[in-house]
Amino acid sequence: MPSWVISACDEYLKRINHGKYSCKLVEIKADKLVARTVSQNMAHEAKKIKLHIPAGSFTIALDEKGQNLDSIRFAKRLEDIALYNTNITFIIGGADGIHPDLKKEVNLQLQLSSLTFPHALVRVIVLEQLYRAITILENHPYHRE
Repeated sequence: MPSWVISACDEYLKRINHGKYSCKLVEIKADKLVARTVSQNMAHEAKKIKLHIPAGSFTIALDEKGQNLDSIRFAKRLEDIALYNTNITFIIGGADGIHPDLKKEVNLQLQLSSLTFPHALVRVIVLEQLYRAITILENHPYHRE
């Protein structure tokens, strides 16, 4: 990842992990196997992703066709999910997206935007929105309506 992505992610992780919340970023390296089809690569990636999802975790896949929430509704949704779940896992797919079978298994599909973003930027956006959600729930002035 470029240094600006690492720096931004580190900053938001520090902010998120400062209080009663905790968050970690798990990166799954893309395979460089050219003999596979796109679908086979996605299926292989999905298997690797599943290995890193804590048992019983509420899973959220980021997908262009997912539910579109504004920041306040996102915060409230996370608050509701956290009432019944100890772990919440966000899944950011690779360059070709998330395998359809994995998308069927998740608890929620969420759209960040109708726009397409590079993978590196999505990391930063998700972490910023998690931090924003926390500040909304704690009535912190970071989020302004």
